[in-house]
Amino acid sequence: MILKDLPVGTKVREPQSSLAFLVADHNHIAYSGTSLVTDCAVKLASFDAAEADNPEKDQQEYGNNFYPLSNIHQWLKTNETNWFKPAHQFDASPVLKNIDQGRQDFYDFPFYSTEAKFTGNFSYNNEPGFLTWFTREFVDSLCEVNVQCCVPAVPGERRQGPATSAYFKSRVFLLSAPEIGLEHSKNSAEGFRFSLFNDGRMRVVAPIPAAVGQPADYVYDDCSLFYWLRTPAPGSSDAAMIYNAEHRNGDTNGSPTGRLPARAICGVRPALNIESGLSVSDEPDMYGVYSLILGVG
Repeated sequence: MILKDLPVGTKVREPQSSLAFLVADHNHIAYSGTSLVTDCAVKLASFDAAEADNPEKDQQEYGNNFYPLSNIHQWLKTNETNWFKPAHQFDASPVLKNIDQGRQDFYDFPFYSTEAKFTGNFSYNNEPGFLTWFTREFVDSLCEVNVQCCVPAVPGERRQGPATSAYFKSRVFLLSAPEIGLEHSKNSAEGFRFSLFNDGRMRVVAPIPAAVGQPADYVYDDCSLFYWLRTPAPGSSDAAMIYNAEHRNGDTNGSPTGRLPARAICGVRPALNIESGLSVSDEPDMYGVYSLILGVG
C-alpha cells in the first residue's frame, strides 16, 4: 500500500522521530503530493525574536510577524545543526534574552491542573533544525512547494481591498488561517482549506510531552494548546495569528487571534508535502496509526 491510498484524516508515523502526522489532503490546490500536518504541537517556541537593533519599534520589542523572515520558518525548513542565518539586516536569533517566556493567561482556569503549567527555557537557537528529526529518505521525499503568506500591515496604514501576498519556497511550513478553514477573506492570498479541516475538531491539538519538558509518560489533561499560524494578525504590523481552541469550553472550532511574535509559550504545528508513492504498512498499529516504510537513512 502507498501513501495516496490512505484517506484524509488517517494517521501515519515517521519511524525515526516516531512523530505522527494526519493526512490533510492529496494533490491540494497549488501543492503537490500528499499534504501532512502533525497530530500535535511539536514544540513551544516564539514565532520570531525581538530585534534590538531594528529601527522599527515594533520589531525591536516584539520581533517580526512576516513569516518568511521569521525564526520559526528558518528552524522548520532546515536539517542543519547551526540553522540560524540572518534573514535581514536586523534579524536576531531566539536566545533567551530575545524572547518572552510569559505564560498564557488561560492556564489560570481551574480546568488545568498545576502540573499542566509549563516551565523551562523555550529558546531554540541551539537546537538542530526540525528536519534533523527524520530519516534522510523522508527528508529527500519532501516536496518543495510555493507557499503564500500575507504581507503584514504597514504601521499607520489603512488597507482596503484584497490581502497582498508573497510567495516563498519551502518543504515545511506553518499552516495559514485559510488552510485550517478560517479567515476566508484571505483565500487565494494564503492558500485554501485542507480537506482535513472540514472537520473543525481536527484543528485541536495538544503538545507532545517533549514540547513541554515533561517525561514521555506524562498525561496532559486532554487539553488543547494555542499554536502559531503563518498569517499576520488582521490589520496589525506586529502580531502573528494563533489558533485558539477553546477546548475548556467545549468549542472545538475555536477562533484565530493574535500574539506578539517574541512570545514563547505558543505551540508549533508544522505542515509539509511529501511524495504520494511512499510505501506504508498494510495495517495500522494498535493505536490506528500506519507507518511509513523508509530506509534507515
